[in-house]
Amino acid sequence: MEAIEASATLRFYRVSPYKTRLVADMIRGRNVEDAEKILSFTNKRGAQVLLKLLKSAVANAEEKKVEDTGILAVSQVWVNGGPCYRRNMPRARGRSDIIRHPTSHITIVVKEDLAAKEEEARRQAEEEAKKAKKRAAKKAAAKKVVAKEGAEKSAKPKKEAKEAPAAKKKSVAKAKEAPAAKKKSTAKAKAPVKKKKED
Repeated sequence: MEAIEASATLRFYRVSPYKTRLVADMIRGRNVEDAEKILSFTNKRGAQVLLKLLKSAVANAEEKKVEDTGILAVSQVWVNGGPCYRRNMPRARGRSDIIRHPTSHITIVVKEDLAAKEEEARRQAEEEAKKAKKRAAKKAAAKKVVAKEGAEKSAKPKKEAKEAPAAKKKSVAKAKEAPAAKKKSTAKAKAPVKKKKED
């Protein structure tokens, strides 16, 4: 598996190569995120330009279908000298001094870090495995709950079926006792009341 790389170039930047290299050396070999943090907090003129150039290189890498920009690293940075603009400054006694304005050509190359890519793939695989394990555990727990509820539902009719004959027997016994009690009460009502003989 080959690492994808992308580059961005800025030409004729109006800062001397010496000053620009001081900033470029700070981000060489770094991760893209770390390089962006370093450049955003560096108080030098070339830092902001290098930050823009780095973002341009990352965008070019995205166009090349890089899976994750977080695993990109600054593999190469170089600063070459460009043409030097010369301006004249009038001096005393009819002389003139030459003022030099140097320029720089900057190139940044970002490349996929294969070790970081493999580590990221392994981490994602572990996360997927954990999620799958959790889903399987949830499904197993749901099945247990459903099975328990089904067992309880099936046990209730059996209890009701057992209780029903007993209740029926009780009701039959009560129904049998009721006429006997009724007969006793009617017999008591029909029994003549004996009057006491008066002397």
